[in-house]
Amino acid sequence: MRANGSSRHAPGWGWLWLLAVTLTLTAYGIEPESPEPPASQAEAADVSQFPAPTWNTPSFASGAEVATDGSQTLVVWRDGSRPGEIHAARVSRRGRLLDPNALQLNPAPAFQAGAPAVAFDGRHFLVIWPGEHSLLLVRVQPDGRVLDGPRPIAAISGDPSSTPGIACTWRKCLATWVDFGDPRRIRGVLLKTQDSGVSTREVTLAHTLAISSYGVPVAWSGQRFLVAWSDTRFGDFTPKIVAARVTGEGDVLDPGGIVLSDTPGSQTWVDLVGTRQGFFVAWSDTRGGTARIFGTSVRLDGSIPDPDGAPLSRGPNDTLPSLAYDGQQVFATWSRLNPDRFSIRGNFVRSDGTVATPDGFRLSANEFVREVEQDVVFQGEQYFMAFGGAPTIDEPPFQVILGTRVRTDGTRVDIPALRISHSPSVEGTAALPAP
Repeated sequence: MRANGSSRHAPGWGWLWLLAVTLTLTAYGIEPESPEPPASQAEAADVSQFPAPTWNTPSFASGAEVATDGSQTLVVWRDGSRPGEIHAARVSRRGRLLDPNALQLNPAPAFQAGAPAVAFDGRHFLVIWPGEHSLLLVRVQPDGRVLDGPRPIAAISGDPSSTPGIACTWRKCLATWVDFGDPRRIRGVLLKTQDSGVSTREVTLAHTLAISSYGVPVAWSGQRFLVAWSDTRFGDFTPKIVAARVTGEGDVLDPGGIVLSDTPGSQTWVDLVGTRQGFFVAWSDTRGGTARIFGTSVRLDGSIPDPDGAPLSRGPNDTLPSLAYDGQQVFATWSRLNPDRFSIRGNFVRSDGTVATPDGFRLSANEFVREVEQDVVFQGEQYFMAFGGAPTIDEPPFQVILGTRVRTDGTRVDIPALRISHSPSVEGTAALPAP
């Protein structure tokens, strides 16, 4: 999802795990969050929502992932009501939906598709997702043409539900995923792209029997990749965040992994982004009994200035971090899963590691009671964020993909949000008022 390829990996999970997380957090005795004023009203958008999505088939669109070529953002998602379908649409920097009928990346699917990931390699967008026995790849040109049908780039084993990751530099990408076969591994495939096709080289990134399936994000910075995952190899089997650096030629520099934080509590739902100093990693952390977002920097030599991490939010119920970098600061976003409302918040992390505010600021405009699963990218002068929206929290039968541009001061440009996908059953239900 990142400019010049750092891809994120905001996990593309459905309503079942979201409901489970909410119930778990409620079990801690967490009360619903006190109401706060709605998000700041930004000035009028550069263009109105036109054209709007034209397809009228009810859908449960989820797992939105984004990448940019600097002038437009490609949003990809899967349809949970037709579980083999992967869709995409481009949005211009001025907020214009360029593909109102959506691009079909997996036509006539024979098997269920896992969550997608996307990155830009300098010439094309690369979209990957797990199929039944293969990791699949489609390339999309900036003009919206799909270059080739889904092609397998690696054989996979086990549960395809864990979200893969992909990051690129110029014409070179690393795709990553959890393989639940025997032995259980963190695997990758190095992709070298040309106009005529893609060459592949498989890489084993880590051998471990204790991998948690919270996704495997990857980012590029300073002539190397950084891969991160949640790992339960430790004594009490509590998941911790582990990372490994990988060279541009696929050599693993940290075969045993780097433990980013060894504090009490579960550390899950990780994301990372490349920065001028190396990388910044954020995760959901239950130290203290409630879920908050923590983050830390990782330098190019693998050292960690703050091994315990620092809080980016106060919680409770904070999960699914997604990060972007604008050259000066990290824009951290996350989903807050309260029992009565799912919403999206954000914060800025400065180069010295300090945050703009202790608990961030609201990004949701409260159009829907369920706004969740966001992904974010910096597209030159502003950020673009895509997310899912639905009129109910529990077991929503239908959900749409929404989007908004966000300025570098955190204010939203698009209120109401841009419609990227459409479902009559969602839009036909009046949006609930803000609490």
